Amino acid sequence: MSAAPLPIRPAASLLVLRDAPGGVELLLMRRAERDNDFRSGACVFPGGVLDAADRHAWRWCLGQDDRQASARLGLPHGGLDYFVAALRECFEEVGLLYVCQPDGSAVDLTAHADALREWRQRLHRGQATMAALCAAFDWRLDLRDMAYFAHWLTPVVRPKRFDTRFFVRLAPSGQRALPHMGEALELMWLTPEQALDPQRALKLLNVTQHTLRDMCGFARAEQAWRHARELRGVARHLPVLALGQGGTRFIIEDHPAYDEVARLDPLGRGGVRCELQSGDVQQLSARLWRVAGAARHAYLVRDADGGAVLIGAEVGDAAQAQALRHMAGDAPRRLDPGAGASTLRVGAGTTLLELEDGWLLEQERTLVGGDAAPLPQVEWIAPPHGFLRRARRET
Repeated sequence: MSAAPLPIRPAASLLVLRDAPGGVELLLMRRAERDNDFRSGACVFPGGVLDAADRHAWRWCLGQDDRQASARLGLPHGGLDYFVAALRECFEEVGLLYVCQPDGSAVDLTAHADALREWRQRLHRGQATMAALCAAFDWRLDLRDMAYFAHWLTPVVRPKRFDTRFFVRLAPSGQRALPHMGEALELMWLTPEQALDPQRALKLLNVTQHTLRDMCGFARAEQAWRHARELRGVARHLPVLALGQGGTRFIIEDHPAYDEVARLDPLGRGGVRCELQSGDVQQLSARLWRVAGAARHAYLVRDADGGAVLIGAEVGDAAQAQALRHMAGDAPRRLDPGAGASTLRVGAGTTLLELEDGWLLEQERTLVGGDAAPLPQVEWIAPPHGFLRRARRET
């Protein structure tokens, strides 16, 4: 019996930005060391899972209601919970509190420093809520400058999975970030370049590395914040584990091999290549095999009854030729564009249709050996070079 799928917990995280002589700095916290937690000791942005009590704070929010927040996040409802959770976790973990007066004017928190330290501890212990904090001081959670920046889903191979929305805020003036020692061993204000510097040897999760790279190149914190605020159509990233020349690593949707790896390895075991060398053999489907070439791939189409044809191949590619001989000997008929057979039955259950660019493997709706604009009957493209990919159609 297969194991039940791991629950995916909704979470929110906040990128806090400030200007510094060395450039735009982000606030990172080094997590406490914990057994059996892949995030142990990692440097991350403040954040955590949503809490059922976050919904009680809706009436204390200024700047967005749930309809607006949900539309921004592409949800039917409940989007405001993510905004509240991001601010709650930021206060709990690093002591920065984004609140204002009911009319939107600023709050001087210095006069309430002792009380807020106690509130922070109570929130962390689950003995208080953000709604109760706001009610006690008649404050509002200030959502006016919350920029929605990114959406990441934890890979399936992780023992804990999170569906996390990332937001961006400028650091609040007059406040100092302080670690909560139960969550953070230390806090660091670093530019993205400093955090990513291998000599600093920070433990950075895949999502943190990508987010830091996305924050590179801005001269001022407000420029980075405005960039995040103007983003629309934020896509969800689901990293997948793939096999490179140096071992396994995570790739995301912008990697050329992403579609192929996600299709062939849905459980994320990390056994599908994301880098190719001439002679590499990969079964792409029940009927289709690829033998990689330095300049052009060869594809072997086989039917269950033993019929087989070869599409493409690079003349003079010794590694590819050797792999082909090992796989199929010299038997398969070789097909190239213009072969003169508009429809070819490879076997009882496999049909190839010659197109202007390549061959359509009809039973699997896959264009083999071509790279033309997608046609209605094409769902997958096995190109002359590169990786199997979904056919993208313009909308």
